[in-house]
Amino acid sequence: MGSHAPVGFIGLGNIGLPAACNLIERGWDVVGFSLTGMEAFVAAGGRAAASAAEVAARCRVIIHCLPVAAALESAFYGPEGVAAGLAEGAVVIELASYALADKVRLRDAVVGRGAALLDCEITARSAGRSVVAREAVIFLGGDRDLAEQHRGLLEAITDTCVYVGPFGASLKVKTVNNLLVGVHALAAAEAMALGVKAGIDPAVLADLLPRGAGGSAALSNYAGAMARREFDSIVAGEMGVFVKYFGLIEDLARQCDAATPLADVTARYVRAAVSAGGGRRDMQTLFAMLEGQSRDEPARLARPGVANALDHA
Repeated sequence: MGSHAPVGFIGLGNIGLPAACNLIERGWDVVGFSLTGMEAFVAAGGRAAASAAEVAARCRVIIHCLPVAAALESAFYGPEGVAAGLAEGAVVIELASYALADKVRLRDAVVGRGAALLDCEITARSAGRSVVAREAVIFLGGDRDLAEQHRGLLEAITDTCVYVGPFGASLKVKTVNNLLVGVHALAAAEAMALGVKAGIDPAVLADLLPRGAGGSAALSNYAGAMARREFDSIVAGEMGVFVKYFGLIEDLARQCDAATPLADVTARYVRAAVSAGGGRRDMQTLFAMLEGQSRDEPARLARPGVANALDHA
């Protein structure tokens, strides 16, 4: 195995698996546990553990990369969770996004066991593909000295790791980042739907729009899938997971008394898509909703037509 002390990795999903594989490629000895991705993790050279508690018992540094806060109940707090095996002096590095209250609870539980929490977030233009290519960005938050001590580990995951401030700062940056992700995804779907309704070949739009002045990561990620009407493929991530960010955006905007008109509209469309059964689909599904709407149609989305548009997408 690698020349470094073993590092634990909990959560080997769309982001976690390529992040763990990057560590392995850079010579780190990685011990992992996840409900998914274990076979690929072991094939890449990772060492499997039978539980999150076993990971914590074998490693002094444990990285968390879970999709939602609810996963912490078993992965951290449960009888087979990290807390059950966490040693005094250990460090937990959190890469996932939760509400601040969930992060505070996690921090207090970690500190209560004599360990430390490094509060981080990760973002990537095309999710797993960008992580593999080491193009993701990690926002480092929490104690600055602790962040610097573990910079080498995190830079084994990706080339860009930036300290953004004390505990909670990384969540704010990720929330602002994902406001743009959501708005750009809806804008990409709207532009594609307009172009198609205007009679332009969607394949032409998918090729040209990302190259123009209006190009974005969302257009690059989703335009091709929209053009091909591939609504069941996962390009970046499931809307049912991403939808949590709109609650975070709304919470932050209330705290700051900030206007978020574009995010508010986007949240309505994404929440409607999730409610209509699109939670396991990616953002290109928004194209199906918009393509099925007329200009004079009211912007109230909780109606049968939305579900029908998704049913036939």
